[in-house]
Amino acid sequence: MSKKFVSFFLILFLAACGHTGREHAAMIEAVRNGDFESAQKITTNEDFYMDKPSLLVRYVELGTLHYVKGEYYQALMNFDKAHALSKELYTTSVSKSVAAQIVGDGVSPYAGERYELSLLRFYQSLTHYRLYEQGFYESYTVKTDKKGSDGEILEKIIERKELTESEKKRHFNAARASILDWNSLLTSYLNESGDKKIFKQDMLAKTYGAEIHDIYGSGGDKQIARQLYKDAQKLLNSVYADYEAYSAGQKKKLTEFAVHKGEDLKASPVKKENAKFILKTGIITPKIADKVDFNIPLSAFVAAGSKNDLADCLGMILPGQKISFEIPSMEKPAKVKDYRLVVKNGEGAVLTTKDMILTAPVSETAYKEFQRQRGGLIAKKGTRLTSKYVTAVIAACAIYKRDDIGSWLAAWAAFAASSKLIEESEYADLRYWGLLPHAVYQQSVTLKPGKYTGEIRSNDNVVKTFTFTVPKDRPTLIDVTLLKE
Repeated sequence: MSKKFVSFFLILFLAACGHTGREHAAMIEAVRNGDFESAQKITTNEDFYMDKPSLLVRYVELGTLHYVKGEYYQALMNFDKAHALSKELYTTSVSKSVAAQIVGDGVSPYAGERYELSLLRFYQSLTHYRLYEQGFYESYTVKTDKKGSDGEILEKIIERKELTESEKKRHFNAARASILDWNSLLTSYLNESGDKKIFKQDMLAKTYGAEIHDIYGSGGDKQIARQLYKDAQKLLNSVYADYEAYSAGQKKKLTEFAVHKGEDLKASPVKKENAKFILKTGIITPKIADKVDFNIPLSAFVAAGSKNDLADCLGMILPGQKISFEIPSMEKPAKVKDYRLVVKNGEGAVLTTKDMILTAPVSETAYKEFQRQRGGLIAKKGTRLTSKYVTAVIAACAIYKRDDIGSWLAAWAAFAASSKLIEESEYADLRYWGLLPHAVYQQSVTLKPGKYTGEIRSNDNVVKTFTFTVPKDRPTLIDVTLLKE
Protein backbone atom coordinates (compact mmCIF):
# COMPACT_ATOMS: atom_id res chain seq x y z
CA MET A 1 0.00 0.00 0.00
CA SER A 2 1.46 3.38 -1.02
CA LYS A 3 2.44 6.05 1.50
CA LYS A 4 0.03 8.41 -0.24
CA PHE A 5 -2.86 6.05 0.41
CA VAL A 6 -1.81 5.47 4.03
CA SER A 7 -1.73 9.23 4.64
CA PHE A 8 -5.12 9.65 3.00
CA PHE A 9 -6.55 6.79 5.08
CA LEU A 10 -5.23 8.30 8.32
CA ILE A 11 -6.71 11.71 7.57
CA LEU A 12 -10.12 10.16 7.00
CA PHE A 13 -9.81 8.01 10.12
CA LEU A 14 -9.18 11.09 12.24
CA ALA A 15 -12.10 12.84 10.57
CA ALA A 16 -14.56 9.99 10.98
CA CYS A 17 -15.61 11.04 14.43
CA GLY A 18 -18.14 13.68 15.26
CA HIS A 19 -21.44 14.37 16.90
CA THR A 20 -24.20 11.83 16.49
CA GLY A 21 -26.84 14.40 17.39
CA ARG A 22 -28.59 11.89 19.65
CA GLU A 23 -27.73 13.74 22.87
CA HIS A 24 -28.87 17.00 21.32
CA ALA A 25 -32.20 15.54 20.20
CA ALA A 26 -32.73 13.96 23.63
CA MET A 27 -32.08 17.29 25.35
CA ILE A 28 -34.55 19.10 23.09
CA GLU A 29 -37.24 16.49 23.69
CA ALA A 30 -36.69 16.68 27.45
CA VAL A 31 -37.17 20.46 27.33
CA ARG A 32 -40.28 20.08 25.17
CA ASN A 33 -41.73 17.80 27.86
CA GLY A 34 -40.76 20.15 30.67
CA ASP A 35 -38.16 17.74 32.09
CA PHE A 36 -35.51 20.38 32.67
CA GLU A 37 -33.55 18.25 35.13
CA SER A 38 -32.92 15.56 32.52
CA ALA A 39 -32.13 18.18 29.90
CA GLN A 40 -29.56 19.80 32.18
CA LYS A 41 -27.98 16.43 32.91
CA ILE A 42 -27.62 15.65 29.21
CA THR A 43 -25.66 18.87 28.65
CA THR A 44 -22.91 17.55 30.95
CA ASN A 45 -22.18 14.64 28.58
CA GLU A 46 -19.02 14.88 26.47
CA ASP A 47 -21.03 14.43 23.26
CA PHE A 48 -22.96 17.61 23.98
CA TYR A 49 -20.82 20.02 21.96
CA MET A 50 -17.90 20.42 24.36
CA ASP A 51 -15.40 20.44 21.47
CA LYS A 52 -14.12 23.86 20.45
CA PRO A 53 -15.65 23.85 16.91
CA SER A 54 -19.13 23.30 18.39
CA LEU A 55 -19.03 25.67 21.36
CA LEU A 56 -21.41 28.18 19.77
CA VAL A 57 -24.17 25.57 19.75
CA ARG A 58 -23.40 24.63 23.33
CA TYR A 59 -23.57 28.24 24.51
CA VAL A 60 -26.88 29.10 22.83
CA GLU A 61 -28.53 25.86 23.94
CA LEU A 62 -27.36 26.28 27.54
CA GLY A 63 -28.46 29.90 27.44
CA THR A 64 -31.95 28.96 26.25
CA LEU A 65 -32.23 26.09 28.73
CA HIS A 66 -31.35 28.38 31.63
CA TYR A 67 -33.76 30.97 30.26
CA VAL A 68 -36.79 28.66 30.18
CA LYS A 69 -35.87 27.56 33.71
CA GLY A 70 -35.93 31.19 34.86
CA GLU A 71 -32.19 31.24 35.54
CA TYR A 72 -31.61 34.50 33.76
CA TYR A 73 -28.11 35.33 34.96
CA GLN A 74 -26.76 31.95 33.84
CA ALA A 75 -28.68 32.37 30.59
CA LEU A 76 -27.07 35.75 29.99
CA MET A 77 -23.56 34.44 30.68
CA ASN A 78 -24.01 31.79 27.99
CA PHE A 79 -25.65 34.14 25.50
CA ASP A 80 -22.79 36.61 25.98
CA LYS A 81 -20.25 33.84 25.37
CA ALA A 82 -22.11 32.89 22.20
CA HIS A 83 -22.17 36.52 21.08
CA ALA A 84 -18.42 36.97 21.59
CA LEU A 85 -17.62 33.70 19.82
CA SER A 86 -19.97 34.41 16.92
CA LYS A 87 -18.27 37.75 16.27
CA GLU A 88 -14.91 35.98 16.23
CA LEU A 89 -16.17 33.31 13.82
CA TYR A 90 -18.19 35.66 11.63
CA THR A 91 -15.10 36.99 9.86
CA THR A 92 -13.97 33.46 8.96
CA SER A 93 -16.04 31.80 6.27
CA VAL A 94 -16.78 28.20 7.11
CA SER A 95 -16.44 27.33 3.43
CA LYS A 96 -12.79 28.42 3.58
CA SER A 97 -12.03 26.44 6.71
CA VAL A 98 -9.11 24.06 6.24
CA ALA A 99 -10.90 21.44 8.30
CA ALA A 100 -14.01 21.67 6.13
CA GLN A 101 -12.01 21.31 2.93
CA ILE A 102 -10.04 18.29 4.14
CA VAL A 103 -12.44 16.31 6.28
CA GLY A 104 -15.93 17.76 6.23
CA ASP A 105 -18.29 20.42 7.49
CA GLY A 106 -19.11 18.61 10.73
CA VAL A 107 -15.67 19.18 12.26
CA SER A 108 -15.19 22.77 11.16
CA PRO A 109 -16.15 25.65 13.48
CA TYR A 110 -19.90 26.18 13.56
CA ALA A 111 -20.42 29.92 13.06
CA GLY A 112 -24.22 29.86 13.21
CA GLU A 113 -26.91 30.50 10.61
CA ARG A 114 -27.76 34.12 9.93
CA TYR A 115 -31.20 33.84 11.49
CA GLU A 116 -29.63 32.26 14.59
CA LEU A 117 -27.20 35.14 15.05
CA SER A 118 -30.09 37.55 14.61
CA LEU A 119 -32.20 35.83 17.27
CA LEU A 120 -29.22 35.72 19.62
CA ARG A 121 -29.59 39.51 19.94
CA PHE A 122 -33.29 39.07 20.71
CA TYR A 123 -32.50 36.67 23.54
CA GLN A 124 -29.74 38.88 24.90
CA SER A 125 -32.09 41.86 25.02
CA LEU A 126 -34.91 39.84 26.55
CA THR A 127 -32.63 38.35 29.20
CA HIS A 128 -31.23 41.74 30.17
CA TYR A 129 -34.78 43.02 30.54
CA ARG A 130 -35.80 40.06 32.71
CA LEU A 131 -32.84 40.69 35.01
CA TYR A 132 -33.81 44.36 35.20
CA GLU A 133 -37.35 43.48 36.28
CA GLN A 134 -36.34 40.54 38.48
CA GLY A 135 -33.70 42.50 40.36
CA PHE A 136 -31.36 39.66 41.36
CA TYR A 137 -28.90 37.05 40.09
CA GLU A 138 -29.95 33.54 41.05
CA SER A 139 -27.76 31.22 43.11
CA TYR A 140 -25.85 28.61 41.10
CA THR A 141 -22.93 26.20 41.33
CA VAL A 142 -19.63 26.24 39.47
CA LYS A 143 -16.87 23.66 39.17
CA THR A 144 -13.58 24.32 40.94
CA ASP A 145 -10.05 23.14 40.11
CA LYS A 146 -10.07 20.88 43.17
CA LYS A 147 -11.00 17.22 43.54
CA GLY A 148 -12.54 15.34 46.45
CA SER A 149 -11.28 12.11 48.01
CA ASP A 150 -13.28 10.14 45.46
CA GLY A 151 -11.63 11.95 42.57
CA GLU A 152 -14.74 13.93 41.67
CA ILE A 153 -14.33 17.60 40.77
CA LEU A 154 -15.61 19.76 43.59
CA GLU A 155 -18.21 22.48 43.10
CA LYS A 156 -18.88 25.68 44.97
CA ILE A 157 -22.08 27.65 45.40
CA ILE A 158 -22.36 31.21 44.13
CA GLU A 159 -24.92 32.86 46.37
CA ARG A 160 -27.89 34.84 45.13
CA LYS A 161 -27.10 38.52 44.58
CA GLU A 162 -29.62 41.33 44.98
CA LEU A 163 -29.06 44.04 42.39
CA THR A 164 -28.68 47.70 43.24
CA GLU A 165 -30.74 50.27 41.36
CA SER A 166 -27.69 51.18 39.28
CA GLU A 167 -27.10 47.51 38.42
CA LYS A 168 -30.73 47.09 37.40
CA LYS A 169 -30.47 50.22 35.29
CA ARG A 170 -27.39 48.76 33.61
CA HIS A 171 -29.41 45.75 32.46
CA PHE A 172 -32.24 48.03 31.33
CA ASN A 173 -29.77 49.98 29.20
CA ALA A 174 -28.23 46.73 27.93
CA ALA A 175 -31.66 45.54 26.73
CA ARG A 176 -31.76 48.61 24.49
CA ALA A 177 -28.07 48.30 23.50
CA SER A 178 -28.75 44.76 22.26
CA ILE A 179 -31.39 46.19 19.91
CA LEU A 180 -28.85 48.64 18.49
CA ASP A 181 -26.35 45.80 18.06
CA TRP A 182 -29.08 43.77 16.35
CA ASN A 183 -29.70 46.58 13.89
CA SER A 184 -25.95 46.80 13.17
CA LEU A 185 -25.83 43.07 12.42
CA LEU A 186 -28.77 43.26 10.01
CA THR A 187 -27.25 46.32 8.34
CA SER A 188 -24.05 44.35 7.75
CA TYR A 189 -26.14 41.55 6.21
CA LEU A 190 -27.75 44.04 3.83
CA ASN A 191 -24.38 45.43 2.78
CA GLU A 192 -22.70 42.06 2.27
CA SER A 193 -24.95 40.24 -0.17
CA GLY A 194 -26.91 41.06 -3.29
CA ASP A 195 -28.83 37.77 -3.06
CA LYS A 196 -32.46 38.82 -2.61
CA LYS A 197 -33.41 35.51 -1.00
CA ILE A 198 -30.67 35.32 1.62
CA PHE A 199 -31.68 36.18 5.18
CA LYS A 200 -30.81 39.79 5.94
CA GLN A 201 -33.87 41.35 7.57
CA ASP A 202 -35.80 40.22 10.64
CA MET A 203 -39.38 41.29 11.37
CA LEU A 204 -38.84 40.68 15.08
CA ALA A 205 -36.01 43.21 15.14
CA LYS A 206 -38.58 45.81 14.05
CA THR A 207 -41.55 44.92 16.26
CA TYR A 208 -39.71 43.83 19.42
CA GLY A 209 -37.09 46.52 18.92
CA ALA A 210 -39.85 49.12 18.72
CA GLU A 211 -41.32 47.92 22.02
CA ILE A 212 -37.96 48.22 23.78
CA HIS A 213 -37.41 51.73 22.40
CA ASP A 214 -40.96 52.63 23.48
CA ILE A 215 -40.33 51.28 26.98
CA TYR A 216 -37.07 53.24 27.15
CA GLY A 217 -39.24 56.26 26.55
CA SER A 218 -37.06 59.13 25.34
CA GLY A 219 -38.22 61.34 22.48
CA GLY A 220 -35.53 59.92 20.24
CA ASP A 221 -36.46 56.35 21.13
CA LYS A 222 -40.12 56.96 20.34
CA GLN A 223 -39.13 58.35 16.96
CA ILE A 224 -37.03 55.24 16.28
CA ALA A 225 -39.95 53.03 17.36
CA ARG A 226 -42.29 54.87 14.99
CA GLN A 227 -39.92 54.22 12.08
CA LEU A 228 -39.49 50.56 13.04
CA TYR A 229 -43.26 50.01 12.86
CA LYS A 230 -43.25 51.58 9.39
CA ASP A 231 -40.36 49.30 8.42
CA ALA A 232 -42.34 46.28 9.62
CA GLN A 233 -45.13 47.10 7.18
CA LYS A 234 -42.63 47.38 4.33
CA LEU A 235 -41.05 44.03 5.18
CA LEU A 236 -44.46 42.35 4.95
CA ASN A 237 -44.66 43.37 1.29
CA SER A 238 -41.04 42.55 0.44
CA VAL A 239 -38.97 40.06 2.44
CA TYR A 240 -42.01 38.30 3.93
CA ALA A 241 -44.27 38.58 0.88
CA ASP A 242 -44.00 34.88 0.00
CA TYR A 243 -44.26 33.51 3.55
CA GLU A 244 -47.09 31.03 3.98
CA ALA A 245 -47.45 32.22 7.57
CA TYR A 246 -48.56 35.60 6.25
CA SER A 247 -50.65 34.36 3.33
CA ALA A 248 -53.91 34.50 5.29
CA GLY A 249 -55.16 36.65 8.15
CA GLN A 250 -51.82 37.13 9.92
CA LYS A 251 -50.59 39.63 7.33
CA LYS A 252 -53.62 41.86 7.84
CA LYS A 253 -53.34 41.51 11.62
CA LEU A 254 -49.67 42.49 11.65
CA THR A 255 -50.29 45.46 9.36
CA GLU A 256 -53.07 46.74 11.61
CA PHE A 257 -50.93 46.05 14.69
CA ALA A 258 -48.00 48.06 13.32
CA VAL A 259 -50.26 50.99 12.42
CA HIS A 260 -51.97 50.91 15.82
CA LYS A 261 -48.65 50.68 17.68
CA GLY A 262 -47.37 53.70 15.79
CA GLU A 263 -50.42 55.65 16.98
CA ASP A 264 -50.02 54.32 20.54
CA LEU A 265 -46.62 56.01 20.73
CA LYS A 266 -48.50 59.33 20.89
CA ALA A 267 -51.07 58.19 23.48
CA SER A 268 -51.37 59.80 26.90
CA PRO A 269 -50.03 57.86 29.92
CA VAL A 270 -53.58 56.91 30.93
CA LYS A 271 -54.49 55.44 27.54
CA LYS A 272 -51.10 54.06 26.55
CA GLU A 273 -50.72 50.30 26.22
CA ASN A 274 -48.41 49.67 29.13
CA ALA A 275 -48.52 45.86 29.32
CA LYS A 276 -46.52 44.38 26.45
CA PHE A 277 -46.61 40.64 25.78
CA ILE A 278 -44.12 38.34 24.06
CA LEU A 279 -45.28 34.78 23.35
CA LYS A 280 -42.76 32.15 22.19
CA THR A 281 -44.45 28.95 21.00
CA GLY A 282 -43.18 25.46 20.31
CA ILE A 283 -39.69 24.48 19.24
CA ILE A 284 -38.09 25.09 15.86
CA THR A 285 -38.41 22.37 13.21
CA PRO A 286 -35.34 20.13 13.58
CA LYS A 287 -32.37 20.05 11.26
CA ILE A 288 -32.14 16.69 9.43
CA ALA A 289 -29.87 14.88 6.98
CA ASP A 290 -30.97 14.85 3.33
CA LYS A 291 -29.40 12.18 1.07
CA VAL A 292 -28.17 13.37 -2.32
CA ASP A 293 -27.03 11.23 -5.30
CA PHE A 294 -24.05 12.56 -7.26
CA ASN A 295 -22.12 11.48 -10.36
CA ILE A 296 -18.38 12.13 -10.57
CA PRO A 297 -17.36 12.82 -14.19
CA LEU A 298 -14.95 10.28 -15.69
CA SER A 299 -12.70 13.13 -16.72
CA ALA A 300 -11.89 13.80 -13.06
CA PHE A 301 -10.26 10.37 -12.76
CA VAL A 302 -8.47 10.61 -16.10
CA ALA A 303 -7.08 14.03 -15.23
CA ALA A 304 -5.63 12.63 -12.01
CA GLY A 305 -3.44 10.32 -14.04
CA SER A 306 -3.01 6.56 -13.72
CA LYS A 307 -1.94 3.53 -15.61
CA ASN A 308 -3.91 1.99 -18.44
CA ASP A 309 -5.92 -0.34 -16.16
CA LEU A 310 -7.77 2.59 -14.54
CA ALA A 311 -10.97 2.19 -16.59
CA ASP A 312 -11.26 -1.52 -15.75
CA CYS A 313 -10.50 -0.96 -12.08
CA LEU A 314 -12.85 2.01 -11.80
CA GLY A 315 -15.70 0.10 -13.43
CA MET A 316 -15.40 -2.62 -10.80
CA ILE A 317 -14.94 -0.59 -7.62
CA LEU A 318 -17.09 2.47 -8.45
CA PRO A 319 -19.55 1.61 -11.27
CA GLY A 320 -20.84 4.66 -13.10
CA GLN A 321 -18.83 6.93 -10.80
CA LYS A 322 -21.98 7.20 -8.65
CA ILE A 323 -21.74 8.34 -5.05
CA SER A 324 -24.17 9.68 -2.47
CA PHE A 325 -23.79 11.97 0.49
CA GLU A 326 -25.87 13.88 3.03
CA ILE A 327 -26.43 17.60 3.45
CA PRO A 328 -28.26 19.42 6.24
CA SER A 329 -31.88 20.19 5.50
CA MET A 330 -35.23 20.75 7.14
CA GLU A 331 -38.68 19.39 6.48
CA LYS A 332 -41.43 21.85 5.67
CA PRO A 333 -42.53 23.17 9.07
CA ALA A 334 -46.00 22.88 10.52
CA LYS A 335 -48.27 25.85 9.97
CA VAL A 336 -48.27 28.48 12.67
CA LYS A 337 -51.31 28.52 14.93
CA ASP A 338 -53.61 31.33 15.96
CA TYR A 339 -53.55 32.37 19.61
CA ARG A 340 -55.59 34.77 21.71
CA LEU A 341 -54.65 36.65 24.85
CA VAL A 342 -57.20 36.92 27.65
CA VAL A 343 -56.53 39.15 30.67
CA LYS A 344 -58.50 38.77 33.91
CA ASN A 345 -58.51 40.79 37.10
CA GLY A 346 -58.12 39.43 40.64
CA GLU A 347 -61.78 38.41 40.77
CA GLY A 348 -61.54 36.44 37.54
CA ALA A 349 -63.48 38.88 35.39
CA VAL A 350 -62.31 39.18 31.78
CA LEU A 351 -60.93 42.65 31.12
CA THR A 352 -59.71 42.30 27.56
CA THR A 353 -59.27 39.75 24.80
CA LYS A 354 -56.93 40.24 21.84
CA ASP A 355 -55.42 38.16 19.05
CA MET A 356 -51.70 37.51 19.44
CA ILE A 357 -49.83 38.90 16.43
CA LEU A 358 -47.28 36.71 14.64
CA THR A 359 -44.02 38.65 14.41
CA ALA A 360 -41.48 35.85 13.86
CA PRO A 361 -42.33 32.64 11.96
CA VAL A 362 -38.94 31.22 13.00
CA SER A 363 -39.27 27.71 11.55
CA GLU A 364 -40.39 29.02 8.17
CA THR A 365 -37.46 31.44 8.08
CA ALA A 366 -35.05 28.57 8.80
CA TYR A 367 -36.74 26.34 6.19
CA LYS A 368 -36.40 29.02 3.52
CA GLU A 369 -32.71 29.42 4.33
CA PHE A 370 -32.04 25.69 3.91
CA GLN A 371 -33.99 25.62 0.64
CA ARG A 372 -31.92 28.55 -0.62
CA GLN A 373 -28.64 26.92 0.42
CA ARG A 374 -29.40 23.50 -1.05
CA GLY A 375 -27.87 24.00 -4.51
CA GLY A 376 -24.71 25.57 -3.13
CA LEU A 377 -24.27 22.86 -0.49
CA ILE A 378 -24.54 20.11 -3.12
CA ALA A 379 -22.04 21.82 -5.42
CA LYS A 380 -19.53 22.51 -2.64
CA LYS A 381 -19.72 19.06 -1.12
CA GLY A 382 -19.76 17.36 -4.51
CA THR A 383 -16.54 19.13 -5.48
CA ARG A 384 -14.85 18.19 -2.21
CA LEU A 385 -15.96 14.56 -2.45
CA THR A 386 -14.84 14.33 -6.07
CA SER A 387 -11.30 15.08 -4.92
CA LYS A 388 -11.52 12.53 -2.10
CA TYR A 389 -12.96 9.73 -4.22
CA VAL A 390 -10.51 10.34 -7.05
CA THR A 391 -7.64 10.08 -4.55
CA ALA A 392 -9.10 6.88 -3.09
CA VAL A 393 -9.66 5.31 -6.51
CA ILE A 394 -6.20 6.17 -7.81
CA ALA A 395 -4.59 4.82 -4.63
CA ALA A 396 -6.63 1.60 -4.75
CA CYS A 397 -6.18 1.03 -8.47
CA ALA A 398 -2.42 1.42 -8.14
CA ILE A 399 -2.34 -2.16 -6.80
CA TYR A 400 -4.75 -3.52 -9.45
CA LYS A 401 -3.56 -5.84 -12.24
CA ARG A 402 -6.01 -6.84 -14.95
CA ASP A 403 -5.23 -10.59 -14.94
CA ASP A 404 -4.68 -10.97 -11.19
CA ILE A 405 -7.85 -11.72 -9.19
CA GLY A 406 -5.94 -11.25 -5.95
CA SER A 407 -4.96 -7.70 -6.90
CA TRP A 408 -8.58 -6.97 -7.85
CA LEU A 409 -9.76 -8.10 -4.42
CA ALA A 410 -7.04 -6.04 -2.75
CA ALA A 411 -7.99 -2.95 -4.77
CA TRP A 412 -11.67 -3.44 -3.98
CA ALA A 413 -10.96 -3.88 -0.25
CA ALA A 414 -8.71 -0.82 -0.16
CA PHE A 415 -11.32 1.33 -1.87
CA ALA A 416 -14.14 -0.05 0.30
CA ALA A 417 -12.22 0.87 3.45
CA SER A 418 -11.44 4.41 2.33
CA SER A 419 -14.96 4.85 0.92
CA LYS A 420 -16.46 3.96 4.28
CA LEU A 421 -14.28 6.50 6.04
CA ILE A 422 -15.14 9.14 3.46
CA GLU A 423 -18.83 8.57 4.16
CA GLU A 424 -18.26 8.73 7.92
CA SER A 425 -16.19 11.90 7.69
CA GLU A 426 -18.65 13.63 5.37
CA TYR A 427 -21.75 13.29 7.52
CA ALA A 428 -24.27 16.12 7.33
CA ASP A 429 -23.52 18.89 9.80
CA LEU A 430 -26.62 18.80 12.00
CA ARG A 431 -25.43 21.29 14.58
CA TYR A 432 -28.05 23.99 15.12
CA TRP A 433 -29.84 26.06 17.77
CA GLY A 434 -32.50 23.52 18.58
CA LEU A 435 -34.30 25.33 21.41
CA LEU A 436 -35.36 28.30 19.33
CA PRO A 437 -39.14 28.75 19.27
CA HIS A 438 -41.27 27.67 16.34
CA ALA A 439 -42.78 31.16 16.27
CA VAL A 440 -42.95 34.41 18.25
CA TYR A 441 -46.06 36.55 18.78
CA GLN A 442 -46.65 39.98 20.32
CA GLN A 443 -49.51 42.04 21.72
CA SER A 444 -50.07 44.93 24.13
CA VAL A 445 -52.94 46.20 26.27
CA THR A 446 -53.76 49.10 28.58
CA LEU A 447 -54.05 48.11 32.24
CA LYS A 448 -54.15 49.88 35.59
CA PRO A 449 -51.42 49.07 38.11
CA GLY A 450 -52.11 45.78 39.87
CA LYS A 451 -51.99 41.99 39.66
CA TYR A 452 -53.57 40.07 36.81
CA THR A 453 -54.04 36.62 35.37
CA GLY A 454 -53.33 36.00 31.71
CA GLU A 455 -54.46 33.15 29.49
CA ILE A 456 -53.23 32.06 26.10
CA ARG A 457 -55.98 30.32 24.15
CA SER A 458 -55.95 28.28 20.96
CA ASN A 459 -59.27 27.23 19.40
CA ASP A 460 -61.00 28.39 22.60
CA ASN A 461 -58.84 26.03 24.68
CA VAL A 462 -56.66 27.48 27.43
CA VAL A 463 -53.10 26.31 26.68
CA LYS A 464 -51.23 28.55 29.13
CA THR A 465 -52.13 30.41 32.32
CA PHE A 466 -49.81 32.89 34.01
CA THR A 467 -49.88 35.78 36.47
CA PHE A 468 -48.21 39.16 36.13
CA THR A 469 -48.02 42.54 37.79
CA VAL A 470 -48.31 45.96 36.18
CA PRO A 471 -46.23 48.53 38.14
CA LYS A 472 -47.41 52.06 38.84
CA ASP A 473 -44.66 54.10 37.28
CA ARG A 474 -43.61 52.32 34.10
CA PRO A 475 -44.66 49.89 31.35
CA THR A 476 -43.84 46.21 31.70
CA LEU A 477 -42.86 43.41 29.34
CA ILE A 478 -44.46 40.02 30.00
CA ASP A 479 -42.66 37.09 28.40
CA VAL A 480 -44.60 33.83 27.99
CA THR A 481 -43.16 30.53 26.76
CA LEU A 482 -45.34 27.71 25.42
CA LEU A 483 -42.95 24.83 24.75
CA LYS A 484 -45.54 22.24 23.74
CA GLU A 485 -48.17 23.47 21.31
